[in-house]
Amino acid sequence: MESFPGMVSLPPPRPRRRWIEHPLFHLGLLVATFFTTTYFGGRIFQREGGGGFWGGLSFSVPLLLILGVHEMGHYLTCRRYGLAATLPYFLPAPIPTLIGTFGALIRIKQPIRDKRALLDVGAAGPLAGFAAAIPFLLYGVARSTPLTGASTPGTILFEYPLAVRLAQDLAGVGHYSSAAVREHPTFMAAWFGLLVTALNLLPIGQLDGGHVLRAAAGRRQPWISYAVLIGAVATAFRGPTWAFFGVFAALFVGVAHPPVDNEAEPLGLRRASIAVLCAVVFVLCFTPVPLQFTSD
Repeated sequence: MESFPGMVSLPPPRPRRRWIEHPLFHLGLLVATFFTTTYFGGRIFQREGGGGFWGGLSFSVPLLLILGVHEMGHYLTCRRYGLAATLPYFLPAPIPTLIGTFGALIRIKQPIRDKRALLDVGAAGPLAGFAAAIPFLLYGVARSTPLTGASTPGTILFEYPLAVRLAQDLAGVGHYSSAAVREHPTFMAAWFGLLVTALNLLPIGQLDGGHVLRAAAGRRQPWISYAVLIGAVATAFRGPTWAFFGVFAALFVGVAHPPVDNEAEPLGLRRASIAVLCAVVFVLCFTPVPLQFTSD
């Protein structure tokens, strides 16, 4: 603007923080999610003579810690690279939705142009969440109790991924299935944490796995992601989980990931190792049919 004598140039006004990014809003969502997940844990995963609000804490607290560590992994890595990002949003789910939450997320408010930053941000969440789930998994698998009778028709059965089998070996409890035990709530919090990790590592679009794949595979990423999506849809004849989530992700976050500026630069051994570690964690957390129902 043109300057006139006696006029004082003022700095541009600072944009007001929107209420949806205010820390109290994030805290309110966390509190609401705490109550919905605690209600679910007390109502569905009741220990012998337990249940209720206090019994639900052994499900909700581990689950929220796993989800929170996952999102803080993303958030802190964004801060490290100077990327603008929101605090985690915890998403409460209407009772009696399956686990009382739709998960958690952060919003990265600018494109990630550097492939090293892209890989680090994408990998930080699932790797941190997986590490957070392991202690709860080891604790929970050793405290599930055998069922005294047959499962009633319509009972939900949980298929265990390889990580659970390894945890059973480490805990020295032997391999048991969901049909033979009443799962401890902490075990189930870890189980859902593993499922969330696998879903996020699905290498499609701008999911965490898509970030890692774009950084590692470059221009080949869309072709690999389309092949993964076709594979996910093909599992629909066994169960809807992967087909539904794959199509949902394709519709809302796309299949092809946006390119980065330095795509031709080598990724480096350390970050290539991180990409391989993400693939290993996906295999450990993956199960073809996570949920089943007993029949008559």
